[in-house]
Amino acid sequence: MDPPTGGPEPPPTNTQETPTSFSVEDFQPRVNIGSPESPTESRKRTRSGDAFAPSENSGRVTTKEVWKLIGTLKDIIRHQTAVIESTQNELQEIKHNQHVLQEQNEKLHEDVKALRAQVESTPAVTATRTWAAVAATGENATPSMSHQKPEKEQNCVRISTQRAFVDPRDNDNNDGNAFGRYLPTDTTNTHIRTALQSDAATQDAQVVGIGTTKTGYLIRFKNVESAQVARNNTEWLHKLGNNTKLVKPRFGIVVHRTPTDEFDLETGTAQAAEKIIQENDLAEHGFHIEELAWMKAKDKALGKFASLGIWFDSAEGAEHMLRSGFVVSQHYIPQVERCEIKKKRCFRCQRFGHLAWSCKETPRCGHCAGQHERQRCPPGIRARCLDCGGEHATGDRRCLTPATSHPNRC
Repeated sequence: MDPPTGGPEPPPTNTQETPTSFSVEDFQPRVNIGSPESPTESRKRTRSGDAFAPSENSGRVTTKEVWKLIGTLKDIIRHQTAVIESTQNELQEIKHNQHVLQEQNEKLHEDVKALRAQVESTPAVTATRTWAAVAATGENATPSMSHQKPEKEQNCVRISTQRAFVDPRDNDNNDGNAFGRYLPTDTTNTHIRTALQSDAATQDAQVVGIGTTKTGYLIRFKNVESAQVARNNTEWLHKLGNNTKLVKPRFGIVVHRTPTDEFDLETGTAQAAEKIIQENDLAEHGFHIEELAWMKAKDKALGKFASLGIWFDSAEGAEHMLRSGFVVSQHYIPQVERCEIKKKRCFRCQRFGHLAWSCKETPRCGHCAGQHERQRCPPGIRARCLDCGGEHATGDRRCLTPATSHPNRC
């Protein structure tokens, strides 16, 4: 079979598809000049709202405008960074203040609980009698002994001895193991037990233990009877030598607003004590005054009125003055209070219950609360109180929460 006549037709070209022709204007962007959407009227706005208009009417953004926009953005970033840092610092300070307030609230809560427990445990206060009522009842009423010794103190006897030998015979008989202060416990026990057994009156007294004090020793006996025998028979103290003697307890009171011109305690203490005994009828009851002193700081001058401290050798004498009041030159003074013994602080560790000479605790600075002694405190360091955390030295009078109260100190 013969092929069809004529060859295949060639594929059509662009010039053969359509007779339409194109010009250069057909490829230009179709933008109407002056329309609201034209580049010449558009604005490039930053985050701060500043508008930048091209300096030329060509519709293009120049390099100068770009750098200006970048600089403005950098300024905004720096400003916001500073604001963020300042806010973060304020938040940290607020958190710190909240932590401090929380600690103070907890401490106040503990103080309130302690005060509440103390108030609940305090016995009911009896009504105060007038002076006329006291006089009407007479002087034969039995005194109420509300300040009796605790049981453990009744079993104890305090003795004092000299630091150095005061009796020449002690030096002559000294064999290197004589009795004195701050001896080892075993040596002290041997001396005291030997002295007690050397006298027939005290040989049955049983010693439990011996403690060291600043001026001598505190002897704990097994029972009250042994302690009483040791107090009443003092021959064993002479056996110890070195001027060893009993330390008698004293019972003090404080008379407020006492006229200072009535007593001269610097040169006439004996005359002052005799005047008080006579005007207050103390001799009839057998009460004896051990010491008189004005309750003031040594560096302060004595005013027209002051608090007078009176120490008796018995608790009955102090109770009598507390109940009856104080009379001087026919002037009655009812403001009489018990003289409380000051709770002394150790100036090495700033704790209570012992003194620096016998302290074995870690030292704490009384100025900055650091773990070093006061004399080793670096100069210029800020003060800090160990009692309240305030910016003052420990034990300062400005302390709002001192570790101990300051009643009539003796």
